[in-house]
Amino acid sequence: MRADLAPLREREFRLFFAGRAISLLGGSIAPVALAFAVLDLTGSKTDLGLILAAREIPLILFLLVDGIFADRIPRNRVMVGANAASALSQAVAAALLITGNAQVWHLALLAAVNGGASAFFFPASAGVVPQTVPAPLLQQANSLLQLAMSSASIGGAAIGGFLVAAFGSGWAIAVDAGSYVLAASLIALMRLPPLEAREGARFVSELVEGWREFRHGPGCGRSCFSSPSS
Repeated sequence: MRADLAPLREREFRLFFAGRAISLLGGSIAPVALAFAVLDLTGSKTDLGLILAAREIPLILFLLVDGIFADRIPRNRVMVGANAASALSQAVAAALLITGNAQVWHLALLAAVNGGASAFFFPASAGVVPQTVPAPLLQQANSLLQLAMSSASIGGAAIGGFLVAAFGSGWAIAVDAGSYVLAASLIALMRLPPLEAREGARFVSELVEGWREFRHGPGCGRSCFSSPSS
């Protein structure tokens, strides 16, 4: 195996990489499908902006707190729970669109659920890489994840356009829901080392520390400062 693919020899990284790549691909399909869905419903770009904002607001609000939780709960469990919540929200959105019962407020509420789930996922995923590969392979592992992210972003948008044209927005979002289910199934198979016990009383102090770091530079909570983002 080539040196730059060496992290894929590690079982836990392979599972994480596959789950992350699949969910990224599905996540890149969703915005394309959602844009066409909203334009079909109301034809309003303002409504689309409101739905996108509904996703980003909880993502920003919960990011710091969720980074602290990711330091206390096994990261793969956090990611499985976040993927399951995202799968459910996207499945409901897909069902509403396919049956013709979707309204803008439905999509905004479900987008908020998806954004909150993502806020749990990102800090956990950013800190999990050092737990899946030896230190000398950390750079290669993060490079592979960055490549997967770039490829999924381009490929997912193209696939999303095809699915919308061929089957409709609802079915494209259903594919996104399925990608979260598959990703959660893969990540659930991971076996990570146990976390070091942390005192509950430090929760507030760590929240303050995370907020201070967030204000003075880019980041997504305590976990995102422990390793390069995936």
